[in-house]
Amino acid sequence: MNNKFAEQLLDWYFSRERDMPWRGETDVYKIWLSEVMLQQTQVATAKPYYHRWLSRFPNTKTVAEASEDEVLKLWEGLGYYARARNFKSACEWIQNENDGQIPTNSDQFRQLKGVGDYIHAAVRSIAFNEVIPVIDGNVKRVVSRMLELDSPPSKALNIIKKFLINEISHTTPGDFNQAIMDLGSTICKPKNP
Repeated sequence: MNNKFAEQLLDWYFSRERDMPWRGETDVYKIWLSEVMLQQTQVATAKPYYHRWLSRFPNTKTVAEASEDEVLKLWEGLGYYARARNFKSACEWIQNENDGQIPTNSDQFRQLKGVGDYIHAAVRSIAFNEVIPVIDGNVKRVVSRMLELDSPPSKALNIIKKFLINEISHTTPGDFNQAIMDLGSTICKPKNP
């Protein structure tokens, strides 16, 4: 373990890990899908969509071969439809340009449509054990409070990122990222933490 913070965070996480259908998953496609669905969406809302999606689209090939209308219909109610369109576009590229394989190369994965900093860090750390910290609203809030920052998190991204790079577990970076996001969403909430 890198440090006391990572050790304590992971001890807390493993002692009360939330039940999510994608937790413990090793299939990159399923990890990626879950992270796309969880952007701007609460866990409770995403769960049934995740199950329905995988029943109809178990892999990138089935997404690529489906019509956009079918993809959007299954996404209906999750909102932010660009996520579904981008995911379909990325799956089409994977099928047509990458022999049906999700890129294992970090830079190539980052170039997929809809894969920004958050998705890249989450998927790479969880699926490939890459030491890349995730930075979302929950993480910014947790770190800002821990460091007692005077400026808003959006103005202190460099400080937050430096802290995370120094503190992230090098043995289980995916668990570290999920743990700090869970801490922000369940305990270190925006109001009444």
